[in-house]
Amino acid sequence: MATISSGWEKLEVGRRFSRRGATAEEAPKAPVEEEHTAFIHEGCEVEGTLAVENSLQIQGEFRGRITARKTVTVDERASVTGDIQARIVIIHGAVVGNVTASREVVIQATGRLHGDVKAPAFQVERGAFLNGRTEMYRPERVAQSQHDEAPGPQPGKDLGCEALR
Repeated sequence: MATISSGWEKLEVGRRFSRRGATAEEAPKAPVEEEHTAFIHEGCEVEGTLAVENSLQIQGEFRGRITARKTVTVDERASVTGDIQARIVIIHGAVVGNVTASREVVIQATGRLHGDVKAPAFQVERGAFLNGRTEMYRPERVAQSQHDEAPGPQPGKDLGCEALR
C-alpha cells in the first residue's frame, strides 16, 4: 500500500490500525467490543450533529449534538461543546452542555461538566467538577408514566357512534 503524505490512511471497518505505519491488512482484528466504537481522534475538530449506532470515544474536539445508542466517552484531553444523549456517558475531559443518559453518567476525577445531568444513576469522583442541575429518575417509573400518558379510548364514550348521528 502506498504511503500518502497528507496524513490520511485507508481504514477498513472492523480492523484496528496503528499510527506507527501499519496498514489495515497488517493490523490484527479488533475485539468485538471495540469493533463498533466510533472515534474522534486527538487533533480532530468536528462540528455538527452526530448520531452513532453504537459507542463513541472522543479524543479531540466536538461542537454540536451527540446521540449514541451505547456509551459516549470523553477522554481527558478531549472537549465537547453541546448536548450528549446516550445509554452511558463517561467524562474524563471537558463538556459544556446538557447530558442525558438512559443508564448512567460518570464524571471521573479529571472531568469537568458545565451543564445539567438527567440519568437514573450518577457518579461524581472526588476532584471532578460539576456546574449544573441533576435530575435522577427510576427507569421503570418513566416507562410507566409514558404508558399512562398514552392516549386511548375513554371509558363510557363510543367514539364511532357519535359521528353517525
